[in-house]
Amino acid sequence: MKNRLLSACLLMGLSVLQALGVETNSGPHSISELQKAIESILKETKTPGAAIAIVTSNLVEWLAGIGKADVAADLPVTPDTLFRLGSVSKGFVALAALQLQEAGKLKLTDTVRQWVPDVAFVNPWEVTNPVRLVHLMEHTSGFDDMHLREYALNDPAMTLNAALAYGASSRVCRWPPGTRLAYCNSGPGVAAAVVEKASRERFEDYVQKHIFHPLHMDGASYVYTPEVQRRLSKLYRPDGITPYPYWHVGLRPTAGLNASARDMVNYLRFLLQRGSLDGTELLQAASIERMERGETTPAVKLGRVVQYGLFNCEYIHGPFVFHGHNGAVMGDITQMGYLPGQGCGYVVMINSGSSIAGWRIANLVRDYLRPRLTPPPLPPVVPVPDQLKQHYAGYYQNISPVMQWSQGINRWLNARTLTVTSNGLSVSLHGFYKHRVLPVTERLYRDENASLATIALLPDTDGHTLIQCRMDTYERIPALEYWAQMAGIALVCALVVSSLVMAPIWMVRRWLGKSHNPGPLSVRLLPLVSVVLLVAFAVLLGSGFRGFLSGRYIDDASVGTPNFQTVSLWLVSLGFPLTAATSLYVVWRERHTPMKRAAYWHSFLVALTMAAAAVYHGWWGLIGLRLWT
Repeated sequence: MKNRLLSACLLMGLSVLQALGVETNSGPHSISELQKAIESILKETKTPGAAIAIVTSNLVEWLAGIGKADVAADLPVTPDTLFRLGSVSKGFVALAALQLQEAGKLKLTDTVRQWVPDVAFVNPWEVTNPVRLVHLMEHTSGFDDMHLREYALNDPAMTLNAALAYGASSRVCRWPPGTRLAYCNSGPGVAAAVVEKASRERFEDYVQKHIFHPLHMDGASYVYTPEVQRRLSKLYRPDGITPYPYWHVGLRPTAGLNASARDMVNYLRFLLQRGSLDGTELLQAASIERMERGETTPAVKLGRVVQYGLFNCEYIHGPFVFHGHNGAVMGDITQMGYLPGQGCGYVVMINSGSSIAGWRIANLVRDYLRPRLTPPPLPPVVPVPDQLKQHYAGYYQNISPVMQWSQGINRWLNARTLTVTSNGLSVSLHGFYKHRVLPVTERLYRDENASLATIALLPDTDGHTLIQCRMDTYERIPALEYWAQMAGIALVCALVVSSLVMAPIWMVRRWLGKSHNPGPLSVRLLPLVSVVLLVAFAVLLGSGFRGFLSGRYIDDASVGTPNFQTVSLWLVSLGFPLTAATSLYVVWRERHTPMKRAAYWHSFLVALTMAAAAVYHGWWGLIGLRLWT
């Protein structure tokens, strides 16, 4: 499952490179060169094995297993080895809904309430902006993402309705449905419940009968059967030796599918043949085209822009626009993409959680395909009134977080800057990863070597200036607010470092009796304790997502359960504001007590800053943070 939160490290760099279409090498020129390069990446990243397929509409160019499916048993990966597909599973929910729409049993514009009134969710705008089936499939419902405790579900007997009931608290609309896009893993589960109501079949049974069977995806299964257990690759931890246990995903339609590279060959060819496989039609071509097209975000109403369709993404690779989806679970990464107009596609499945390995291998495959492809023409650059460009220039903060609890961090970590250039705009992340975007219309902008716009200047809403950058919505903020925020962060960091560096010095001097006029110990100690607790909070929170932040593996679901780490984080999040408030009170109370004034004012500044940080934590819900609720 995806969640795109808090990433400020290597994964962000990789995604930026991919967004810019940066080529890391000239690419392999033959299958043998490609296989050799993949084997090198697997060895470098301690990934035991991979399954790869490259197809055209009518042919299988390459179908291979590389490396080991089971290290201990010395079993190789083959084209029939099953892998966990993660979020690639979502696409079959969309196919089922489209089939039922063609049969006249439902419409994508139907409201969720009319089909599954027993599935709980909160939408303050339900009267004017109801949650519709299409919102679930385009991630524009406004729901918060699944809470971490939902990810921690691991019950093989869990039914779809029981899993939806367990996660009801996360399904709260944070803005009117259809106005922003935020990736939400509970949406496919709710959509699958609608499929069950409309078809009167269990979702897994419906997909098996109406999709897997006619596509000859004989190994594909959402259920962990004995046959799946026999054929499934082991999924490995970062050491490449220790396997993860099987994760029984609570919402199986979201991320529970198991399939082989051979299965995925038929799925890709079905998509490339526009809803048919070798003469057997499952869907009309118009339905496949609708699956690949988003219709509910404000950006798509401005023209052709990179978008998220019905559980189907668009990926920019140079001038080419791939469709497909990626997926990730503990110990498994899947990347799937295809070019409808060029009639080719690929799937990459690896049995480790190394996002870096998955991205690099998929990039190799795309580079291998590139020489045979016909680049689409780049849209011409159009003139844009300077007044319009100047209106949108400035500083922006993300207002469409995936997980709401992370917004206090995400809003400043993921800020963007737009500046005006001679023939377009320049976009940067806090001044880094700066790149120029060119106007294809007055409001749509593309990267220099891209054929599709990735940034949309949205019409002002209630006096707010908004842009959509790929899947994220940003709101412009005053320059003073941005720089005050950056200065505050810099001040906190400086005082944290100075406190930790100075603490051993003044403690030793005080213990040896060499500190002249030291003043009350509480004036120095309490601000230091609040600093230590703030650092502990950051370390505990970061370590819970260390795999994601490093790109080396997918963090296990224990972060959504009460354990030593998460309980410690909860206690620290409570202790920090209490200590910060106490230290500020004590330092103020002792303001007239004789002591070194430099030491006093440093303690006062630390106490005041920590109190301000505590208020910020409280505003964004980080006090008493319980990741298991």
